[in-house]
Amino acid sequence: MTGSAIKQILKGDGRAVASLMSLIEDGDPKVKAVLKRIYPHTGKAHVIGVTGAAGTGKSSLIDRMTAEYRRRKKTVGILAVDPSSLFSTGAVLGDRVRMREHFVDDGVFIRSFATRGSHGGVSAAVREAIHLLDAAGKEVIFVETIGVGQDQLEIAALAHMVVVVLTPQMGDEVQGMKAGLAEIADILVVNKADLAGADETVQQLEALFVDEDFHIVATSAIKNQKIDLLVECIEQHRKESVDNGKYQSKRLNLCRQELLSLLREKVFAELAKKIADDSLETQVKLIAERQIDPYSAVDKMAKRIGI
Repeated sequence: MTGSAIKQILKGDGRAVASLMSLIEDGDPKVKAVLKRIYPHTGKAHVIGVTGAAGTGKSSLIDRMTAEYRRRKKTVGILAVDPSSLFSTGAVLGDRVRMREHFVDDGVFIRSFATRGSHGGVSAAVREAIHLLDAAGKEVIFVETIGVGQDQLEIAALAHMVVVVLTPQMGDEVQGMKAGLAEIADILVVNKADLAGADETVQQLEALFVDEDFHIVATSAIKNQKIDLLVECIEQHRKESVDNGKYQSKRLNLCRQELLSLLREKVFAELAKKIADDSLETQVKLIAERQIDPYSAVDKMAKRIGI
């Protein structure tokens, strides 16, 4: 990528950003060189993870929050990693229609994000995409993922804060989700609050997490209710985190995790060069036949290459 293209990225040019985003998705090795050049221009965006089960209305909620942030004159980036989201399928037509105004807004960049070739997996590629949007001047970046298993944990390693979206119908499930929610959530949103049972769900959450430092907000994205309150809670959480030092600690932790992730990727690539494919396959067959355990096989191969 030319110096001119990099200048366009730093100016927030949508085409230049989209072009590099495609290279990130494909795992193109040229990406690293560009990221090195734009990295000094990052570190200003507030990254908000939005996670929750399919059907909780995450995309609609992000749509409404984006409109509220634009009303506040903030630029916004949206990365939809959820395979069921409105950006990657035509199933949720209503959401697509509602998002149309943002697609033509230069202050908003929206991308359905798939990792077709990234060696570091979803987290590595999304982290690079976040750096790109940050360097391009997006002040608020939403990262949407479906909240299941490992993906739910990964979002906490990518964002400054995490919004978990629930619905009134999930009241009976909340008890079983307590440990997971306590581990990653900063704000709990009971969306679709226009439906029956919303108040009861909020009360249940407040009782369940009485000892936790959570903001709990009931919203209705479809009716555009309490969205301004949710955004205000996000901004209040950020201010509180900056004031008490948690925000700075979180940033350090994100940098630490990224460094370790890149280091693991680099070390593994170098090891792979030194370990012949036939040697690897020999050990795989021995393990499968229970002639050796995988731990001893690793020790044996590591010793062979001088580790």
